[in-house]
Amino acid sequence: MLATALAWPISISLILFYRHAVLKSMRRGANLANAPAPGAAPQVSLPVPELLFVDSREIARTSDRHVFKNLARRPWRVAMVYVLAGCAFAMIMAAAVLGSLGETEFLFGRFVSLFWIYAWPIVLTINIVAAATLRAKFATVLLYFAVLAVIVIAMNLVSSEPSWTAHATLWLLYDAPPSLILLAFLNRRIRAVGPLVLIFLMVSAFGSLLIISLLGSSEAAMRLAANLGPGPEITLIALSLLGFALAAPIGWLMLRWIRKRYDAKKTSDQTIAVDAVWLLFGVVMSIELSPNGLWALSGLFAFLVYKTISLTGLHFIRSSSADNRKLLVLRVFALGKRSRRLFRWLATYWRYAGSVQLIAGTDLATENLEPHEFLDFLSGKLGRSFIIDPPTLDRKLAEMDARPDHDGRFRVNEFFCHDNTWRMVLDRLISDTDVVFMDLRGFSRQNGGCIFEINELINAVSLDRVQFVTDSTTDEPFLVQSIRQSWQHIRGTSPNVLSKSPQLRMFRLDHASGGELKTLLRALAQASGQ
Repeated sequence: MLATALAWPISISLILFYRHAVLKSMRRGANLANAPAPGAAPQVSLPVPELLFVDSREIARTSDRHVFKNLARRPWRVAMVYVLAGCAFAMIMAAAVLGSLGETEFLFGRFVSLFWIYAWPIVLTINIVAAATLRAKFATVLLYFAVLAVIVIAMNLVSSEPSWTAHATLWLLYDAPPSLILLAFLNRRIRAVGPLVLIFLMVSAFGSLLIISLLGSSEAAMRLAANLGPGPEITLIALSLLGFALAAPIGWLMLRWIRKRYDAKKTSDQTIAVDAVWLLFGVVMSIELSPNGLWALSGLFAFLVYKTISLTGLHFIRSSSADNRKLLVLRVFALGKRSRRLFRWLATYWRYAGSVQLIAGTDLATENLEPHEFLDFLSGKLGRSFIIDPPTLDRKLAEMDARPDHDGRFRVNEFFCHDNTWRMVLDRLISDTDVVFMDLRGFSRQNGGCIFEINELINAVSLDRVQFVTDSTTDEPFLVQSIRQSWQHIRGTSPNVLSKSPQLRMFRLDHASGGELKTLLRALAQASGQ
């Protein structure tokens, strides 16, 4: 309990320190004295076509409806694998409870009600894996409680001794406490570091419990400890701190073991989060069975069965993964929460189709924080993640992860840049991408970086592979002016020079509702050829 209480504020503090460290390093210029000067391609002056700006909604409506079905369905296929594994978990726990009571008669109604109580983690899993909008998450929760209400009504109608509050009591007893803990540690603000911090603190806290337990097993040792120091209370605290300190290196080694598994693609950020859900529920649900001998191991056994089924199902998901379709994400850095929400939704679907590349910024720095980046930060090695010169960029590009994880999801490749290196990185990323997604919500004359990016896109990427997003906060007249100026001074090497009717795909996203996002996904899939 102490580890849980401490982990949340520590995670928040580490996130804030990490954001500050990233911002500080970004503002620090790199030494590019020996970097080769980019060659300037000759420019040509072309008239701006009349029909330059096209509403992507029209393209999405007229495109093949099946063109984006893989993007839309893959997260739910993975969710179904976890649902099957979760059902096996719930069946084992329900059977264990009935078995521990020593009942000889199988009561189907009681088994079903216990099964559904123990199946609650399925809801949390679906909301992590596949439900990309708040409406979808709410619908999942509502469906669960609707089924629970049907079970309660059916059981009480046929029962000689109806109890309308028993199921609510069981849900509050078994499901509410771990759900509250998980809401804290799987919150988007700290999900990247919360589970890792909790693991470290729980292992270290176990050291305190162990040393106190060893002390309590011997009356002579207790008497000796009571006579040491200024008093027994102070001695107890000192011994607890000693146990914590002795176990802390084991906690750190466990984090490094998780990192090695992550580097070897034997686990993923999503798998860590989902497994944490089921393991915690397995522990909490086994507490009631602890006085019944080996039945207390039911939670661990149920978790192992869940893990076996999920790994088997995910293996087939990965074997059907598509080729890596590289998506480059550009955006207005000042968007903050709006940028994080849209990126979160986009990544939920796209990471089953290909990898995502982006230039890191404080807006998404913690959204995509990975275990190895977090441990590098704790080790004081965050600086080695930044690109300081062309050789460093070459190395980063060579190390870019292009293979799916064991769950079929591709990873997000972040490029940490200084103020005077991001343009160099952008030039290389643009030349090696399948589709570009540029979020221009909030765009104005103050966004000089976005103006540069628009100019580079027009000069280096076929416009039918670029999807722009705007809304009411976009300075559209200035955006049109910037695009026309870039077109009037287009380079002769641009793939758009020979286009007789170039079209810039614009999508106005004033309301990020489920229907609007689905249409945007269809337009992006069409741009990528999915």
